[in-house]
Amino acid sequence: MGLIKDLMANNYLITPSAYYLLVDGYKKDFTLAELIKFAKARGTFVIDSTVAREFLMEKGMAPLESSISSSTESHPHVEEQTSEDMASEAEMLVETPGTVESSAVGGEILELTTVAAVHSADKGTSISTGTSSESGGDMSEMSSLGQEEPNFSGGESYISTGTLGESPLIGDSESETEVIEASISEVADETLPVEGGLSVEEAPTGNDNGNVPSYVSSGEADNGVKPRIVYGDYGVPIAYVEEVPEEEKSYSVYSDFRISPKEGFYYRAKEIPEDYEIAFDVKDVKFTIPKAKDARGKEGEIIIKVYADYFRSRLKKMRRILRENPEIGSVIDIAKLSYVRTDDDVTIIGLVNSKRETAKGFMFEVEDNTGIIKVFINRNNEDSKKFFEIMPDAVVAFRGRYSGRGIFFADKIYLPDVPKFKREKPPLEEKVYAVLLSDIHVGSNKFCEKAFMRFLEWLNGDVNNRAEEELVSRIKYMIIAGDVVDGIGIYPGQYNELAIPDIFDQYEALANLLSNVPGHITMFIGPGNHDAARTALPQPGFYEEYARPLLKLKNAVIISNPAVVRLHGRDFLIAHGRGIEDVVSFIPNRTHHRPAEAMLDLLKLRHLAPTFGEKVPIAPDPEDTLVIESVPDLFQAGHVHVMQYKIYNGVFLINTGTWQAQTEFQKMVNIVPTPARVPIIDVETARLRAVVHFDQYCEGV
Repeated sequence: MGLIKDLMANNYLITPSAYYLLVDGYKKDFTLAELIKFAKARGTFVIDSTVAREFLMEKGMAPLESSISSSTESHPHVEEQTSEDMASEAEMLVETPGTVESSAVGGEILELTTVAAVHSADKGTSISTGTSSESGGDMSEMSSLGQEEPNFSGGESYISTGTLGESPLIGDSESETEVIEASISEVADETLPVEGGLSVEEAPTGNDNGNVPSYVSSGEADNGVKPRIVYGDYGVPIAYVEEVPEEEKSYSVYSDFRISPKEGFYYRAKEIPEDYEIAFDVKDVKFTIPKAKDARGKEGEIIIKVYADYFRSRLKKMRRILRENPEIGSVIDIAKLSYVRTDDDVTIIGLVNSKRETAKGFMFEVEDNTGIIKVFINRNNEDSKKFFEIMPDAVVAFRGRYSGRGIFFADKIYLPDVPKFKREKPPLEEKVYAVLLSDIHVGSNKFCEKAFMRFLEWLNGDVNNRAEEELVSRIKYMIIAGDVVDGIGIYPGQYNELAIPDIFDQYEALANLLSNVPGHITMFIGPGNHDAARTALPQPGFYEEYARPLLKLKNAVIISNPAVVRLHGRDFLIAHGRGIEDVVSFIPNRTHHRPAEAMLDLLKLRHLAPTFGEKVPIAPDPEDTLVIESVPDLFQAGHVHVMQYKIYNGVFLINTGTWQAQTEFQKMVNIVPTPARVPIIDVETARLRAVVHFDQYCEGV
């Protein structure tokens, strides 16, 4: 079994027939590397008898057929019984002209080689066997052909005269038996091609040891369905599962939905030069993966090391942001507080490990790279109100005095926050608009299909008045902030609310819909928690094998969650908004019905998901890419399905709602969505220009 183990160690499989061909020459006439290189060149990881023969021929060695022949000779009773059975079957099976088919094995297409027909000297007839059929009771003794061979039968026989249109004649019994014996010896070694014609199915029966035999199908069943081979250990086929014919889908993926721009509609945006840049994308961040000190290290140690690097990265970035505040003054490490006089005012910056309310005030446990300390602020202090705005694991600054007894008495609390004033940016030559969307949820039976189609018609110039015409003509960009499809298995009972229960078809349906967006509009599409993407934040993008239809859209740009898109010099921070869940859990008076307030809390903390280990999963990346390092002009989120917007210190915050009516799960958690509302943003000012309502077309609203 050395060859089998060596191949499996390198993620390759070998069939029993190929094993018997190669085992004698292994490590004598060829090496494992040569065999793997040959299989890799053939594009397969399953080494079957065909690959083995080709490999041996390339090495100048004849395929070792003698082992099979000798095995056949040592069991004459098998030949005699098989010959009689197949001779009777041969009278029923007449070969018709056809082409040799290929059999799909385990995702790889294995080309079947044609078996040379054995010609009768006196009559010129030939007999060849088809693809081996299911093992029948009369063929059960063939399991003796080879020690590790699965239970294959001899398959059906086909008689051919070599002349089209003439019924073949069967030769004398002696020559016929020789032909069938030759055929049987090869059937035990490889799958033979189907040559067309009639077929006879045999019912599977148990073999000698009481196990269920392998199932072998002869080409196609009566319903025209081809078999699918299922392999077990060592590449041995254990079952031939009949594939169910693909039924016509009971749902639509909008393949026939096509909209053309309204004839005569003037798009001013076509003449405006495109000006965008992906200022930040998680895919562009290069991480250095930590390495174990030695082979004895445990996997858990690596994960702890990664998360330690993650929080050090957060602390480093936040310290840089906080020190830009001129009010903070000099900052000292926690470990150096013992060298400070008790009457000196100093500032410390650290992660808030925990916080609690006491009888006289509020107590924090704060940690930096050098140590941990308790920080107390009196209830009567005006800054004590910020206690409720601080989330666990957030980074804040405290200014006050060190008592010398392990407690820091704070007088001021500084959040990272955003500056009160921002530099004004130069005006644009003319107006350019962007459409902000999120949470489309294609595939849900609550998806506002008619409303979204009406929105696409609107983008193509089907407007109601001159005001809408002016808006549509200047739309140059579209940003979609995650949850573009409904996904599979995201929340309890979701399957009962799926109109499209296949994740591949959901993305195909979405791509078919978005293909109707006019070509001059650039779409930026990012993932959310319902999408086929990494569940934990940050999300680099969609899994390509699922979202391939989106990648094929010519005017689509796939972005990460989060990402910063710079449009004409204005920075748009795009995040799906899962951090809102933790804000609602930890900060009083925050609800899903007012998401812009929760977004404001995240902006003040300059982090999209500050709390670790709660509702929002965070990936063990060595760098914290969820820190809001630069102040954006606009902050867009979604996730909670409620549209709301605010302005804070020159930053426009907007939650862009949804295109899904209320689901049963949302009813249980008391979320009332505001679907089918389209905010139009003036790119120059990064402010709301208009909100266009399509909710009248949304059923269930």
